Amino acid sequence: MKNYKHAKDKKPTERVGFYIALSICMMAVGFAVWSAYSTFSGTPEPSDHTYFASLSTENEAVAQEMTGVTEAETRQPETVPATEPPTAAPTHPSTEPSRRLVVSETKPVEKTANDGGEDPLQAVLKIDDDLVYPVKSRQVIKPYSEDAVYSATLHDHRAHTGCDFAAAQGENVYAMCSGVVNDISVSELYGVIIEVDCGDFSVYYGGLDTDFAVEKEQEVAAGDTIGTVGHIPCESADAPHIHVEIRVGNRLIDPLSVIESEN
Repeated sequence: MKNYKHAKDKKPTERVGFYIALSICMMAVGFAVWSAYSTFSGTPEPSDHTYFASLSTENEAVAQEMTGVTEAETRQPETVPATEPPTAAPTHPSTEPSRRLVVSETKPVEKTANDGGEDPLQAVLKIDDDLVYPVKSRQVIKPYSEDAVYSATLHDHRAHTGCDFAAAQGENVYAMCSGVVNDISVSELYGVIIEVDCGDFSVYYGGLDTDFAVEKEQEVAAGDTIGTVGHIPCESADAPHIHVEIRVGNRLIDPLSVIESEN
């Protein structure tokens, strides 16, 4: 009761002064808080670029960790030159017969066209000995011709630079002269071809069977069996036969001009 009465007895000016002092203290505290906030918020923060550029070398790992970028992510990928896989050599199934030593595309009959050069008569005169017939029949079913003749198999006209002798398939084929087997090859047009080098000239026997009787570089004498009659793809429409060509130097000649005869 005494305290209440004492407070009631205070003058109004004293109470106003108290509230003014309290307000000034609160304003001072607020100003101090605002000044502190302005100090910290008014200082601009450095950008990432400026900040990381000022870091020392030993702190680079920390800087990268702060940005979430690792050394592996920033490293440029190495360029590896592309290398092509090695190309395997093509393989072909072997079709070599038991006696075949060489099967090649060298000197096939269809590539022995006349290249001009010496006179045909001079080429014939270079062959001194008479040649024997390559088969027993001695029958010619298509003679030598440098002029174009019709091919019943190929249905066109072309030169026939050899002589076809009729013979049953499987019949023996004989060497027309003494010489050395120079090559045994396979032609898409004339089948198996045996070339015999007789010195100044060569004889090509086309259309033989794969079971031939000679080997490359083997010496043969006139009349020796060199093989049997086979198949000639480019003349399959004709009766069974063997195709013979004779080359003297760079010229093909008619085989009948150098085969033994009564004339």
